[in-house]
Amino acid sequence: MSNLGFQSIYHLLNSLDYVVCERAFLPDDKDIAEFERTNTHLFSLESQRAITEFDIIAFSISFEEDYLSILKIFDLARIPFLSSERNKAQPLIMAGGVAVSLNPEPIADFFDLFAIGEGEEFVSEFLDAFRTARYKTKQELLEALILVEGVYIPSLYKIVYQGNFIKEFTPVKGSPAKVKSRKVKKLDAFPAPSSHILTRETNFSNTYLVEVERGCGRGCRFCAAGFVYLPPRERELSGLKQEVLKGMGLTQKVGLVGAAVSEYSDLKALCGTVIENDGELTLSSIRLDVLNEENLQLFKNGGYKTMTIAPEAGSERLRDVINKSFSERDIIEAINLISASGIQKLKLYFIIGLPTETLGDINAITELTLRIKSAMQGGLITLSINPFIPKPFTPFQWRGYEDIKSLKNKLDIIKNGLRSEKGIKISCLSPREGYIQTLLSVGDRRVGRVLVAAHAKGWKAALKETEPNADFYVNGQKDFSEILPWDFIDNGIKKEYLWKEYQRALNAQTTPPCPPLADGRKCVRCGVCVA
Repeated sequence: MSNLGFQSIYHLLNSLDYVVCERAFLPDDKDIAEFERTNTHLFSLESQRAITEFDIIAFSISFEEDYLSILKIFDLARIPFLSSERNKAQPLIMAGGVAVSLNPEPIADFFDLFAIGEGEEFVSEFLDAFRTARYKTKQELLEALILVEGVYIPSLYKIVYQGNFIKEFTPVKGSPAKVKSRKVKKLDAFPAPSSHILTRETNFSNTYLVEVERGCGRGCRFCAAGFVYLPPRERELSGLKQEVLKGMGLTQKVGLVGAAVSEYSDLKALCGTVIENDGELTLSSIRLDVLNEENLQLFKNGGYKTMTIAPEAGSERLRDVINKSFSERDIIEAINLISASGIQKLKLYFIIGLPTETLGDINAITELTLRIKSAMQGGLITLSINPFIPKPFTPFQWRGYEDIKSLKNKLDIIKNGLRSEKGIKISCLSPREGYIQTLLSVGDRRVGRVLVAAHAKGWKAALKETEPNADFYVNGQKDFSEILPWDFIDNGIKKEYLWKEYQRALNAQTTPPCPPLADGRKCVRCGVCVA
């Protein structure tokens, strides 16, 4: 319920006078056992109707790790896994969200269709088409829905494999060769996504979240959100102030959300609105290079007790590779400011297994952490270390995931280097979990069989049966000429631009952020602004 995309679409659907949208969730493990013991079908939260009684079951999927949960939900609802095994009498089953907008192929056989991209403009267009064709045969319904921009129907594409590789990905029955990802050009044409439902039982407990901007022009080469949500777009301050004040009538804690929220043009004025009304403030992200005494005092006045920054890499060379070119001096100066402000809790994000990384870069994480600890002069540092996971539509989409044994060795080096230090906690995503996440991020349609096997037997057994072998998807380096599973999606970014960025990364060359544009001019660098 902290996901603003989920809340926004829920609200938009229910604002239509011919739609009732209700929520359903995968129950906790103990509740699943009770569902199974009593032979109870999964039901909606609002009316407790079985979800199979609805016309459409729509999933919002932000993380590939949730793919197994889809099959658990199908089990509890008594829904056949494969779209081809379901008939017209059963609900249309669809999915949206950033995970499937990047690459829906690993779960393509389970869904009738996907909504690719942003949903605000899509919702009413899609439902109008659905209402017109809902009583036709399933095939006729799908052929009517494919005319809506942003709809991807896997059954209307023919895939031919040559060995492990995709040889052909061909549209049939009038489906487009490229599925255009939906993007809202003017955010203020729609209400700002915000917390229409508040609850204590979520990660942001009783926090009124509101989106202030969308997209980030910094071009960090590992970051899917930084590319798939291009171009950067901001909301008008006046509307956001009203939204914040509305939220503060419900709860005193306000969260400002966006891919680059700390770079929002009117951030100081918006934060001031919260603080002047005795509210508590949180931001979804804060870039190290926007920290100054004034901003830090603003954040502290808003109730900040923990500051989070993301150097991502220990060495300056590797930060150039990923296009996050903070110098060590920049980092330590920011830490000095944080310490001087009186904030004594710090969270640091690092990635291991990045392209061109050496053991020297790993040792640099330890050395930089120790320098940061010295600059903090006490307090608590939490180190979050995650393996690099290649993502579609980034310059690193051609790169493979590093060997699990090598990643474990790198983690041990960091842990051993900081073992005797007090005031430092380390949390890590296990390299094995990263391996599975990579498989689900960059796999093709054949990975669906692995998911079914993992649902039945667990991941260990499922990975042994994978064909092609999972290492092909996870560890293999890709070539520019390959057909990638997600190449059919057009989100405006030129594939040639991403490849050029990949080559610049291998040479540790940085690329400047998206330029500020005025007077109707458009940037032509990556292709998004002219798409």
